[in-house]
Amino acid sequence: MLEVELKFQIPLSHQKQIHQLFLSKNARPISLSAQYYDTPERHLAQHNISLRQRLEDSHWIQTLKAPSSHNLERFELEVDLGEVDQPELDLKIYHAYPEAKNLLQQVLGKQVKNLIKQFETDVERLVYVIHYNCAEIEVSLDRGEIRHNNQTQVIYEIEFELKQGSIQDLIKFIQPWVKQYHLWLDVRSKAQRGDLLAQNLKISPAQFASPLQLNQKDCIDSALKQIVNNALHHFLPNASAIASEYYSSEHVHQTRVAIRRLRSALRVFGDWSTDVDPDWQAQLTSLFRQLGSTRDRDALSEGLLPQLEAAGAPFVQLPNLPEENSIPIDTSLRSVDSVHLLLALLQFVHQPGAKKQKTTLKKDSAKKLQKLHQQICKDADQFLELDIESRHRTRKRVKRLRYCIEFIASLYPSKDVKNYLKGLKPAQESLGHYNDLNVAEAMFQDIVKRKQKAWFILGWIANEKKYTLQQAQEHLDTFSKTETFW
Repeated sequence: MLEVELKFQIPLSHQKQIHQLFLSKNARPISLSAQYYDTPERHLAQHNISLRQRLEDSHWIQTLKAPSSHNLERFELEVDLGEVDQPELDLKIYHAYPEAKNLLQQVLGKQVKNLIKQFETDVERLVYVIHYNCAEIEVSLDRGEIRHNNQTQVIYEIEFELKQGSIQDLIKFIQPWVKQYHLWLDVRSKAQRGDLLAQNLKISPAQFASPLQLNQKDCIDSALKQIVNNALHHFLPNASAIASEYYSSEHVHQTRVAIRRLRSALRVFGDWSTDVDPDWQAQLTSLFRQLGSTRDRDALSEGLLPQLEAAGAPFVQLPNLPEENSIPIDTSLRSVDSVHLLLALLQFVHQPGAKKQKTTLKKDSAKKLQKLHQQICKDADQFLELDIESRHRTRKRVKRLRYCIEFIASLYPSKDVKNYLKGLKPAQESLGHYNDLNVAEAMFQDIVKRKQKAWFILGWIANEKKYTLQQAQEHLDTFSKTETFW
């Protein structure tokens, strides 16, 4: 009852070409009319669960979908209701399926009687099956719309569903499609898009990092793949929102955090698996930098500029970035290189792990955390004497340590982990503020030549940097005395 599929959006410039391709393959046409149900309070949507009844040509199919632990897999249970007129929603059919019954009971409870139709979809699907290596893959082109009252949203997307075989073969099959048609990965389901439409919203909530539960008996190869999978759960929904051009500054921030978490995991724990591609680090760094200028401006607009206004600054406006120096971030996340990188990481997560490894998970985790801890303590001893680049390196080490601790926290007593992170947090915040001030200073340097009043801002930043630098030193000194938990 697990559905394994990847869905992509098709650029307008390639939609006609792909449609013609499906016609040339004699793809089977299917008419799909679906109605999606939830409570007025959206109990199902809040758990990323969908419940629908769909008319597939002449048969009604009732389908329940829910998330699984992996990005490519979803729990899916389809029940054929037969060739009938519009059927009533029937949850009694799940009495024969304990997993589905328990899932709905946990999420809905007594609210089960309040389920109502929230939105509907009408889709014309073209579908054909192909055998690739040892895999059987169903390729579907969906064209249609989502409807809620008088509102509509266009559907034009392609899905690759693994019917039989390995996920590695599925991804290998998809890669040439991405290159030829510039497809971009979209983890938003039709149910999620319909739920937004029903709420009269265009922008989905940003996805935050979620806790990871490792087992001390996990081999280190398996542990790294679970860590990367966890980071992708954080990354993919935010990246999809940005690529769709419906996003907020929080989506950008969380995407950058997710990339930092991925880079930290690969840098610190990357030797746990021989399947790691050394090029990923550089590719993630490049993507991170493409998102950087937008996030820096958002952070300054939301944090520093209000402080400057409160201080009475006569000119508070961020300079415009030269167009040639910036690539729109939605374009970056739709690029062929970015999509190929995400597919490679998804493929890595689903590769079989090494069976026997000498190093134990907890022992090697402690060794790596200790090294980072000692590096930061060494920086703390001479922080005020370090140059700007070295201070920036300290900030990155602090962030890296925090993310790595979050990944392996489940291996240790939670109270000890919380106490340690409590000592680390002030140092991270003061170092982050100091970095924002340096970014702002660089941005306003050029403005001074054209607007003399901007000298006030540079003077204010200089004073704030002195105070923040001293504060960072104090926080680092305090942290260096913190007892480790490993």
